[in-house]
Amino acid sequence: MSKMKVAVLGATGAAGQNIVEVLVGHPWFGIDCLAASERSEGKSYRDAVEGAVFFERTPGDDIMEMTVQNTDKVDPRYYDLAFSALPASVAKGVEARFAEHIPVFSTASAYRYEDDVPVLIPEVNPGHIGLVDTQRENRGWAGYIVPGPNCTTVGLVMTLKPIQDAFGVKTVRMVSMQSLSGAGEKGLREDSPYRKMVEMNVYPWIEGEEGKVVAETNMLLGKLVDGKIVDAGIDVHPTCTRVYVDRVHTEVVDVVTERPATLEGIRAALEGFRSAPQKLKLPTNAERPILVLDEVDMPQPKLHSSKGFMVTLVGRLSEIPHVENGFTYIVTSDNLEKGAGVGAVQNAEFMKAKGYL
Repeated sequence: MSKMKVAVLGATGAAGQNIVEVLVGHPWFGIDCLAASERSEGKSYRDAVEGAVFFERTPGDDIMEMTVQNTDKVDPRYYDLAFSALPASVAKGVEARFAEHIPVFSTASAYRYEDDVPVLIPEVNPGHIGLVDTQRENRGWAGYIVPGPNCTTVGLVMTLKPIQDAFGVKTVRMVSMQSLSGAGEKGLREDSPYRKMVEMNVYPWIEGEEGKVVAETNMLLGKLVDGKIVDAGIDVHPTCTRVYVDRVHTEVVDVVTERPATLEGIRAALEGFRSAPQKLKLPTNAERPILVLDEVDMPQPKLHSSKGFMVTLVGRLSEIPHVENGFTYIVTSDNLEKGAGVGAVQNAEFMKAKGYL
């Protein structure tokens, strides 16, 4: 079977590079276009990313020697779908131009809060893809836009979903320790002032992040009713910080359930969780999306990849003393893989499996 032709927009940044590396050898999708800003136009991909290489698995010469195109000059009609890792300020116009013709799977926030756009994690809210039909009708597009959520939201809602299904979720208190790569290139470049500010430090402010977590958690855990998302109505209070770790976000989560729950019941819900990607056996699928670890010193960002890039790790699971139906745990989630580039590819796989590509 011939592969679908893919354009990667914003291919030179951290999330773009992550998309590229997961598409190398992908059974369904082939890279036919690498696009970025005009300053990269005409360069080989190797030269365009020189000095800012963030690959975990560096692609071969066939990809690294591809000529980078100017995003503004790419004709979407030559491709079957596009992945966008563009900055939000640029993505609004570019993604709409592509969606007029083909599906766009985005890591950007430009369309996350539009009423007819599904913000998708296939394990959490597969039913929300029904919004795509509304989106096409509203906008007159042949394609559509499906963004993923903020990378901080991903690990949180992955663990809340099975708890919500089993016991309901009443309140959530979360403190994040977010890695530098969550800030993109400015967090990873050695000479970046932002990186130097966080070095040997905990920076207790990430602009706009906490509001995103509140809105997206309730959106993702909400239900699609009569063509609209009805928020889950959970009392979510996040505190988001940046720490001197290159990749993988860590979060301390306190949750109070709506219905009576036990520690054993919470653990069983997390460990037994399976959803659409597992049933469909998507190529990027983690067979066990959540792993509950017993080691007292786990999970750790440094050791996260040893359990798999696409899994969500849970450790230190315990009851909150003197809080009825209160439980606490620590989460690690790979913000570049599950939380950005590979998450976007998984969304495309899911949409293909459901007949939308």
